[in-house]
Amino acid sequence: MRKLVVAAIALALVVAAASVAGAQSTTTTPTTTPTTSTTAAAGGGAVRGVTPTTVKVGGIGQSFLYGGASIGAKARFQRANDSGGVNGRTIDYVGLSDDSGDGAAGTTDAQQLVEQNRVLAVVPVVTPDLAASTYLVKQRVPYFGWALSSNFCGNRYGFGFSGCPVPENATSNAWPLLISKVFQNGSTNRAVAIVAEDTPSGRYEVATLSAAAKSVKFRVAYAKTSLATPATPDYDAVAKAVVTSNRGTIPDAVFVVGGPSNVYGMQQALSANGFLGLFTNRIEYAPDLVAPAASTVVFTQTAPTESASTNSAMQQLVDDVHKIAPNQPIDQGVIAGYWSADLFLAALQKAGKNVTAARLVKAANTKFTYEVPNTVGPTTFPAAHAVPTPCGALVTSDGTAYSVKAPYSCGRVVPVE
Repeated sequence: MRKLVVAAIALALVVAAASVAGAQSTTTTPTTTPTTSTTAAAGGGAVRGVTPTTVKVGGIGQSFLYGGASIGAKARFQRANDSGGVNGRTIDYVGLSDDSGDGAAGTTDAQQLVEQNRVLAVVPVVTPDLAASTYLVKQRVPYFGWALSSNFCGNRYGFGFSGCPVPENATSNAWPLLISKVFQNGSTNRAVAIVAEDTPSGRYEVATLSAAAKSVKFRVAYAKTSLATPATPDYDAVAKAVVTSNRGTIPDAVFVVGGPSNVYGMQQALSANGFLGLFTNRIEYAPDLVAPAASTVVFTQTAPTESASTNSAMQQLVDDVHKIAPNQPIDQGVIAGYWSADLFLAALQKAGKNVTAARLVKAANTKFTYEVPNTVGPTTFPAAHAVPTPCGALVTSDGTAYSVKAPYSCGRVVPVE
């Protein structure tokens, strides 16, 4: 169920922006010709993906939704190579294999990357269902990416810059904590509603968001899986129940979790029923969603692009991406690919000059904390194989442009009963 939960959540995050990611991003496919990208290991054997001057990597992603991840990773690797590489080696990035959202195709892609392209690690991984993790763990191949599935949880080989997204009996309280900061008088006695879909992922979200909201002293007035899939027949009825849930009055904030149809349907129905509180979700942040996101507050797991004027790390990301792709829209796929690559480079640096896959995994699992201040992380391994990174930011739209509503900051991991 945990795989179904997080796959559904991941799909909802950017499916509304798929036309941007798919149409304007460049995705490359690894070559199929076997290579001799090896060098001598300490024991005299060959090291897959490593030569005296290069380290070879390639990624797996759903290009229709996250095609920009390839550009993001390429931009970060290009900057590393321009600076001389890591420990004397440049990064040979063979591209992003498109799994089309199909687990079996992803496993085939992983086999090709490991057995034919001979990569040291799989970077970036940006896909809702990394079924290939079974193969990668068996082959002891590390993978680095945006943890959009439970395949980043419970093993030593999956490294997500935001940690494990669906831990057992715990959750991040970052989203409601940031919402509490939006209210000028704090969160005391504020009432919130949580509306989700009647699915395993929806039930998971109601339980975890309720626990997170209570941890910041919100009073949960409504927490139900009231939405049908793929779309709800009567949003008005749900909206009426929500706007009277706060002891007969309107709650201060409404969290809506689900696919685009249900998020947009609830947004319109709440407005029609006089809701003037704070409407928040996780999907309405993409270059082509500025207009429909007007007055909405959206949660992101990293610092947003709009923070670049005051955040040097995000400005560096923007500069690096536009250096290799001047017209590339910077969406969440691009950002995810960039920080996935950055996480890998940090682990590679720690592994030292005599790198092997085993040494890379050991280094990344030994008191290794990945953090770009005020931007992404801190994510500490090996703990992050089992818990999320409880951090994020809020953006809002005025109908023509996004702005930062609450800058990137961290909360804590809280228990879920």
